[in-house]
Amino acid sequence: MSMKKYSEMTLYKYSTVLIALLLSSVLFAQITVTSNTMTVEQYVQNVLVGAGVTISNVQYNGGSANVTVSQVGAFSATNSTIGINNGLVMATGDAQLVVGPNNSGSTTLGGGNMGQNDVDLDVIVNPNGTNDACVIEFDFIPIGDSVKFNYVFGSEEYLEWVNSSFNDVFGFFLSGPGITGSYSNNAVNIATIPGTNTAVSINNVNNVSNSSYYIDNGDGFSAPQNTDPTVTQLDGITVVLEAAYAVQCNQTYHIKLAIADAGDTSFDSGVFLEGGSFSSAGVSVEAGIANGDTLLYEGCNSAYFAFAISDTTQDFTVQFDVVGSATNGVDYNQIPDSLTIPAGVSSDTIFVNPTLDTLNDPNEDVTIYIYYETCSGWDTLIASLTITDYVPLYLTLPDSVNICPELDGPFLLEGDWGGGLQPYSFSWSDGSSTSNSTSVAPFATQDYYLSITDGCGDPISDTTTVWVQCPLEEINIFTPNGDGNNDYFIPVNLDDYPNPTIVVFNRWGKIVYEMENYQYNWDGTNYKTGNELNDGVYFYVVTPNSVKYEYNEHKKEEVRRTISGYVHLIR
Repeated sequence: MSMKKYSEMTLYKYSTVLIALLLSSVLFAQITVTSNTMTVEQYVQNVLVGAGVTISNVQYNGGSANVTVSQVGAFSATNSTIGINNGLVMATGDAQLVVGPNNSGSTTLGGGNMGQNDVDLDVIVNPNGTNDACVIEFDFIPIGDSVKFNYVFGSEEYLEWVNSSFNDVFGFFLSGPGITGSYSNNAVNIATIPGTNTAVSINNVNNVSNSSYYIDNGDGFSAPQNTDPTVTQLDGITVVLEAAYAVQCNQTYHIKLAIADAGDTSFDSGVFLEGGSFSSAGVSVEAGIANGDTLLYEGCNSAYFAFAISDTTQDFTVQFDVVGSATNGVDYNQIPDSLTIPAGVSSDTIFVNPTLDTLNDPNEDVTIYIYYETCSGWDTLIASLTITDYVPLYLTLPDSVNICPELDGPFLLEGDWGGGLQPYSFSWSDGSSTSNSTSVAPFATQDYYLSITDGCGDPISDTTTVWVQCPLEEINIFTPNGDGNNDYFIPVNLDDYPNPTIVVFNRWGKIVYEMENYQYNWDGTNYKTGNELNDGVYFYVVTPNSVKYEYNEHKKEEVRRTISGYVHLIR
């Protein structure tokens, strides 16, 4: 029985101050290898072996596998060009060699073990011999009618040594009941080109031969591979291939996984074996969530249960129970209790779409129990998903912001946002341009529109008006004599305020000038008669057409910057 478990993650709630450029980090995929931290047997048991097999008698290079070696390790390569996220790596030198980027065309790391050979690999490269052999073998008992696993082969000998005698070699040699092959113990090599009995090798899979199974990884000197950490150091690799063979359930089989240098000990090679893929089962199920999330959010992302079968000769009906704290057909779409996979098809999928409700629920789970018959009786597979509440995005911007760059320094705009689901994208627009940053640097009075979209594709937006306005300063004299200097009544910074209101009184309190939407053009004349006013002192009141909000506290507290004073008119 196998079980897929998906751990919960914490729903992050973000609150931020939008005062600087967005500090973002991009997580680049890269290949990592861990070796010498577990024994070879532990790497096999904990990394390679999956469901439906029981293994025993693990050996390394013909001896005990209870050893740590540099040629065997665990790798992680999510989103890399290898095509396998993680698993076990075997190499003809130090396994660290496979780590990218590909910045050398002829790397050799460790190794140098002349005469460390494998007899079956020697047959493949005859008349040349093998060196630096890395050989893992073990017995296993399958519960199904087949055994299979996924792998990728790569080498530094691509492409320089194609069709030469210096061809590194590998093979997966399977022996046991019902198998009669040409290798030791009547084994067959199951590392073959799909649909053929031809062994996968540098000569047989390259840019010319069976090129659809080959990936050119650069020559070690050319861009972008020489700086890209998502590629392996190896100059060429195969696509992800499957090694599979028919077996008899509940019988003991033996497999030997082997790789070696051929002819010399230079220019290393490696083979990547997908973690958990060495398996044997009539039925398998895997639970997954779109975009690689670990939680299923109500009304947001979707998930799936993926079923696979090994016998495709006839229609196959998978029976299962759907249980869990989440209610089928209520908390998510209705899921049936069976699925029929038609003949000739090896897999099918059921999708799970959680329903967005207004309830504050604890995390709920959806679990599928699959019952299937093996040669030893009935077995059960279990797969689970976790549903959690989706917290909608929220965004609050101030209604209005007054700034004076001359006095206040750099523009500061504070706002609160949170909820939603990663990743987030931000879009600021001022009506004429758009910025993908969480801050803007306005240079004129205008409206700003901010839109945030989360990983659910759910946008939220808000608008604020930014007034670039410095405080008004009193004016105590102006000289409307037509000489082009100080001819109009314009208090300092008044032009920051569109359409202000101005009222001017003479010494007896009589209004001599009054104007709404003032255009900065009073030249000392009476607003009714148009006659020039006498020199003298006049009292004025200027009311700007703008309101300052105390936006830090999100309170609409009006602060009108009205000024008044006495101005001396001199012609």
